[in-house]
Amino acid sequence: MKNIWLSFVMIISIVACSEAQQIKRLNVKEFKELMDKTPNKIVLDVRTDGEVAQGVLPQATQIDYNGGNFESQLEKLDKNKPVFIYCAVGGRSGSASGILAKKGFKQVYNLEGGINAWRASGFPTTGLKR
Repeated sequence: MKNIWLSFVMIISIVACSEAQQIKRLNVKEFKELMDKTPNKIVLDVRTDGEVAQGVLPQATQIDYNGGNFESQLEKLDKNKPVFIYCAVGGRSGSASGILAKKGFKQVYNLEGGINAWRASGFPTTGLKR
């Protein structure tokens, strides 16, 4: 019984560690620098339409985390491209990052502090291209 329990704990640890390796939380400076030097990427805004109307990061695509079809919309994205994900302050994008990792996305970069931290750092926003 003890061996079964140890095996179970090891499997859970391996799964948790592999998911954590796919997700990296970056501060604004790290996020922007890596985003700028990554040519083939997805910039994913998971905020609502109302929030997005106030501006997005350059090259952003929006999929509303609270929308009814969030997970099905993720299926349209290339899992092999790095995903730079953000929301307003980091909560929704943190949760969404976990979903991306579970769906097999290889590299997920979550912006700590969200677009609020981005703006506070003086970095530009733009309108969403539809």
